[in-house]
Amino acid sequence: MTRKMRVGMIGCGQIAKIVHVPDYAFCPEAELVALCDLIPEKAHALADKWAPAAAIYTDYKKMLREAPLDAVTVAVPNWLHARITIDALRAGCHVNVEKPMAASSAEAQKMIDAAKKAGKLLNVDQSQRLFPIHIKAKEVIDSGILGRILHVTAMFGHEGPEYWSPTGKWFFRKKEARFGAMADLGVHKADLVRYLTGKEVGEINAFFERLEKKNTDVEDNFVACLKFTDGTIGTLAASWTVKGMEANYTILHCENGTLRIGEIPGKPLVAELVKPRCRIKFDVPEPVTNYADSWGLDVSTAFVRAAMGLQPPYCPGEEGKKSLEVILAAEKAALTGRTVKLK
Repeated sequence: MTRKMRVGMIGCGQIAKIVHVPDYAFCPEAELVALCDLIPEKAHALADKWAPAAAIYTDYKKMLREAPLDAVTVAVPNWLHARITIDALRAGCHVNVEKPMAASSAEAQKMIDAAKKAGKLLNVDQSQRLFPIHIKAKEVIDSGILGRILHVTAMFGHEGPEYWSPTGKWFFRKKEARFGAMADLGVHKADLVRYLTGKEVGEINAFFERLEKKNTDVEDNFVACLKFTDGTIGTLAASWTVKGMEANYTILHCENGTLRIGEIPGKPLVAELVKPRCRIKFDVPEPVTNYADSWGLDVSTAFVRAAMGLQPPYCPGEEGKKSLEVILAAEKAALTGRTVKLK
């Protein structure tokens, strides 16, 4: 019988509470042996509920030295992603790091290089790849029934991180977050568009602004115009000022029709075809949740199984870097008022 993978959690904030730690607890291949947070009460609260035998730390370096770890999830403020990930890889751990994977392209590359040198998996938690609606949309696109993709629209918006992570004050401090809505939400869609279409962004122009959030030095609204390397065009938007109903949709206009993903309430995935002229509403399974207030994506299980070599990683470091670079290019375009070409 294969030994369970011994895993640890670095950062015990809201995303750990509702996604990573419960997912580890229900993963048959994993054993949660250590949790770390600067506020020990957060780590103790998660351990009490999900892993009573887990060791608690406030110093991640001490955890990496002392705990018998095979893998860790890193869910801390963005500016610490690279430093902690590299330390964990050098300590012999596989790493699943929250998005955006780093604060710069150079940092992302150092993380990738460290993983290669250590012979360990570096995965980026671009979790929208695991949403059932997006898995099904990928199948539809790859089937070819829509024909060539001509135009892409992607949008992700909600009221802001203060409404789902009340203690996450760092989201609003540029030194710690590096970006506002454009990386908190925009990088999700930058990655999803790349994943669904198989296309890479070649050129980008963008605007961002702080329209409503006070006492912050990051943007709360962002929009970009994309030109892919094959000539396909599109838009990418993110907002922390969407009221009443979250916006989380992607629309693909193709030569044989349109695929609407998450746009129409009650109809999560709909294709409007012209040859033959028809509307197809695809069945999308609901995420299976083992606990309340979860997303039911099993991101930790997907990571653990990939680290064990049982399945491919859902977003390896190289993929995370490409999606980050779309956001970095958008920022440069917005700041300079010029179109930026990606390498």
